[in-house]
Amino acid sequence: MFIITVMVLLVLLILSSFHYFQLSLDSVFMSSGMSGVLLWLSVLIILCASLASLNEKKPKYWYVMWAMMIILVMCFSVQNFISFYIFFESSLIPMLMFIISWGYQPERLQAGMYMLLYTVLGSMPMLLMMVMMYSYWGNMSIMTIKLLGMNSKMVIYLLFLLPFLVKLPVYGVHLWLPKAHVEAPLAGSMILAGVLLKLGGYGMYLLEMMLSMELAWSMVKLVIMYISLWGGLLASLMCLRQTDLKAMVAYSSIVHMGGVVLGILSMSFWGLESALITMFAHGYTSSAMFLMAFLTYQKVGTRSLYYFQGLLKVYPWISLFWFLWCCINMAAPPSVNLIGELFLIPTAYLISPIMLVILVLIMIMSVGYNMYMYSLVNHGSLKQFKLTNFSSKSMMYISLFIHLTPLWFLLSLEYFLI
Repeated sequence: MFIITVMVLLVLLILSSFHYFQLSLDSVFMSSGMSGVLLWLSVLIILCASLASLNEKKPKYWYVMWAMMIILVMCFSVQNFISFYIFFESSLIPMLMFIISWGYQPERLQAGMYMLLYTVLGSMPMLLMMVMMYSYWGNMSIMTIKLLGMNSKMVIYLLFLLPFLVKLPVYGVHLWLPKAHVEAPLAGSMILAGVLLKLGGYGMYLLEMMLSMELAWSMVKLVIMYISLWGGLLASLMCLRQTDLKAMVAYSSIVHMGGVVLGILSMSFWGLESALITMFAHGYTSSAMFLMAFLTYQKVGTRSLYYFQGLLKVYPWISLFWFLWCCINMAAPPSVNLIGELFLIPTAYLISPIMLVILVLIMIMSVGYNMYMYSLVNHGSLKQFKLTNFSSKSMMYISLFIHLTPLWFLLSLEYFLI
């Protein structure tokens, strides 16, 4: 699986350098900046998840991983909305197999059911609307509908938007995410947080391109923006009340996705750039933090924040990684996360000063819960009876370095122009 992933990565690198390849497949595949960045994100996260899971010997595990990579690459590549919907829904199948087949506890069945019900029920209205639109227009090509400038009714827009809000997810339709993360295996959590949540943001971007609204700043869109930001603030407060390390990282994902909703729905230059950079940075950050949670769990034997402390005294290298990733997650300079948050500030201010106040509160709370998480894990009195003899694989540390490289060294904004 590792060799196949590297080969696909090299093929994409070679083909992207040929202008003829882009022109010849333009009628089938997307070539926007957002799809390109998320495509690379998908392949690299799959690569990192493969490196961290090399001790898994079952062929079925790697078949599911391979199927997930194909689905994600196709989902970020096609430009027909029906094809996008097929791959969008197909991504649920490998993730469900990860949770049910390789989950940690019997509650994995309940977590899989939550994820299935939320995502499928949220997508059913969009399926009905697509059938109606195809019977009326006879075409579901994203670029064709965009060029024709077809206006849509508010109800149609909301029914299309609902599954993407569930997939991100925004606060209120988020209950499936912490359950899925807590029960998912390592690779499942890394891919779910790193890539699958970005399908919601990418789908919102395609929807905004495809359907030109009669009122760009309609009241309904403003309400959704406020809900996403207030939800991000509430999720940051929920982070401070979590006792499970993976659940805390999962709620931090909801915080970041609230800003993505604001950026995409604004459809401004600063907003779209902020959404893309935030999704890119959050993909690597959340994936790496779930890998850190797994390493800590294997070393200490529990994920409860109240049963292990003083990790710095025994495993200083792991504590160093915890410090780096908590700093990146709170958007400390010079990480790419900081650029995404800075771009979001003018977007929020131009829409409403109240949104800017909420956004600043989210940033402050983000610093708070990341410092709280680092302090609980690494400081305090050491509990000797919880230590295990687990020997970490060197490939896991290599995977952490691969996560780290784009966030601190890929600072040129030309990669994120949409």
